[in-house]
Amino acid sequence: MKLVIFAGTPGCGKTSIIKHVINKLKHEFNILFIKFDCLKTNDDEFIYQKCGVEAEKRLSEELCPDHYTALELSRMVKEYADRDLLIIETAGLCLRCSPYVKEGLGINVLDITAGSPDRYGPILTQADIIAISKSDLISQAEREIFRVNILDVNSKTNIVEVNGLSGEGSFDLADYIKENLAISTDQKLTLKHSMPSAICGYCYGCKILDPALERNRFLNGKKLKELVPNLNCGKCGLKSCNEFIRAVLDNKKLETNCPFIKKKLEEQKDGK
Repeated sequence: MKLVIFAGTPGCGKTSIIKHVINKLKHEFNILFIKFDCLKTNDDEFIYQKCGVEAEKRLSEELCPDHYTALELSRMVKEYADRDLLIIETAGLCLRCSPYVKEGLGINVLDITAGSPDRYGPILTQADIIAISKSDLISQAEREIFRVNILDVNSKTNIVEVNGLSGEGSFDLADYIKENLAISTDQKLTLKHSMPSAICGYCYGCKILDPALERNRFLNGKKLKELVPNLNCGKCGLKSCNEFIRAVLDNKKLETNCPFIKKKLEEQKDGK
């Protein structure tokens, strides 16, 4: 299986260029497209209608979409082991998170009008390919300066100018995907860059802007964090252990929804 992750800020033109890339590759590969977003997206339906390949969406809701992508990635590779090519598009909201893995191909779709490249984090600096979109909106001189600025922060990347309307650059991206090595569906995947690690009371769902309440929420969340297995197994009915902790802090009755905590509480009750 070949694994490709497209990332970029909202409105940069990811889905439009992905459409052209898929149409270039769909006769050679058995493709599955998966879109990760926060609350709502119809991009899966768009890709299915325009390209005729199977498409899914996964909504992260209260989680960061890039974190959710990382949580789901190894599961998806195993679940869809019969596919030749897995194309993932992630919302890429904060610039600090990046779901690229060393074993796959990371493509950053970068809106040329969205500011200097040095204000972007690993979503750009760790990309194997940077697809510059909307470059027709500025002059040739400005485009050359922008290209140099990209190489200042990511000297190893390959740069392709793309246009989601005309399909410019899609042949180049398709060729890079063809050349990329396939991965084994049972091999472990490794993030290119660590995700942010800070957890505070607001991360655990505190809504009132009060230092004392935030601190108390954090401490209670930390205690629960020591009990949960951090497997993000979904057996509690939620996407992740952190989401489960937030729910428990809002409603203590949910605590036993986690089979691991339930077992520990029963052992404590029996004096083990």
